[in-house]
Amino acid sequence: MTSLDRKLHLAASFLLLCMPAALLFSRAVADISVVLIGVIFLVRSWSIKDWSWAREKDILVLLVIFVLMNVFVSPFAEYVGKSFGRSLSWLRFIIFYAAVTRWVLTDERTIRRFTIVVLCTMAVAAFDALHQFFAGASLLSGQPMTGRLTGPLDRPNIGMYLAKLGLVTSALGFVLYARGQSNKAFMAACCVSPLLLAVIFLSGERAASVLTLLALLLVTFSLLLSGKFARRIAVGLTLCGAAALTFLLLTSERIWGRVEELANVISGYTESTYGQLALLGLRFFGENPITGTGMGNFSLVCKDHVQQGLDSALCHPHPHNFYIEWLSDTGLIGTIPFTIFMVILYWDGAKALFGPCDTRLLGGLYLGVMVTSLFPLSVTQSLFSNWPAMLAWLSIATAVAALRFATQKSN
Repeated sequence: MTSLDRKLHLAASFLLLCMPAALLFSRAVADISVVLIGVIFLVRSWSIKDWSWAREKDILVLLVIFVLMNVFVSPFAEYVGKSFGRSLSWLRFIIFYAAVTRWVLTDERTIRRFTIVVLCTMAVAAFDALHQFFAGASLLSGQPMTGRLTGPLDRPNIGMYLAKLGLVTSALGFVLYARGQSNKAFMAACCVSPLLLAVIFLSGERAASVLTLLALLLVTFSLLLSGKFARRIAVGLTLCGAAALTFLLLTSERIWGRVEELANVISGYTESTYGQLALLGLRFFGENPITGTGMGNFSLVCKDHVQQGLDSALCHPHPHNFYIEWLSDTGLIGTIPFTIFMVILYWDGAKALFGPCDTRLLGGLYLGVMVTSLFPLSVTQSLFSNWPAMLAWLSIATAVAALRFATQKSN
């Protein structure tokens, strides 16, 4: 590694270490970090004349999507300027993903530092959320509790924040432990996990709670595949988890109420707000199946329909399901290649899950991360907009980096 490469790597690593805290306190700083990490990575690629990362299948698919969105989707959008604003700026997430997976999180020292920093940041956020739960307000932001926990955030997303970053830090820590690099990071992740899970389930966020349960089932399944001792751990964790959830449901009317609300939404999905938005998104897709209505055009097209008397739906910025958002905003042109990208990610995780015994727990943790960000039946925020997209891409990129690090070290 040259002197310039070391300096660039140090700068990009520092920005990545700042991102978890920035996502809590300043979305603008987090977005600037995403952009700067990408710019630094491009400078590094130019300085060493190495663009081979752009030909690797997952990144190549994302670059193809970027080209398709800007050549075939945005020029034919209902609102061209809005669509180009989203489609052009989406490049920052592609380069960020490439930088994290191919360069920043590729050595033991950076991975260990990143794991500890994220764990500390999540612990602070979780303790603040617990204070909000018991005292009624956040210590760090002063945000009052109004039905759902927010912690230091200004909106009730603390559960999803902890869900998406919690499992991925466990994956990084496990890689270091499995390769004999360090067991402290993994032990720290195991110690912090009960706190994170408690806040996730106390948060009142239905999507975060359900997706975390699905992820934990995958982790438990991976433990069952990992050997006799791991199976005993899986049984013990399952019994403890079931007892804790039962206790929570029996003692908290607020959480039980959220469960009842979830059951009502599922049983009457087509009549619910989420169901109506999903159907509206599918209708927009049906009207423009090839190119969609344009990126970020969902609410604008909805308002046009309302003004024309074609629809009486409550217009939201997006349909609250990113698969339907892809269909509605980009049509088949964007949805098909993005589905290919997700298949690549899931396939890599399945190979680890059913591979050698020492990779199976990593496979479960990795697939758990993918479920929290990419589960198709979940109510989600937009994968194109700033905060949700930054959190999702940080989580996904870190998980991919962990799996790649483990594979490279085992070769």
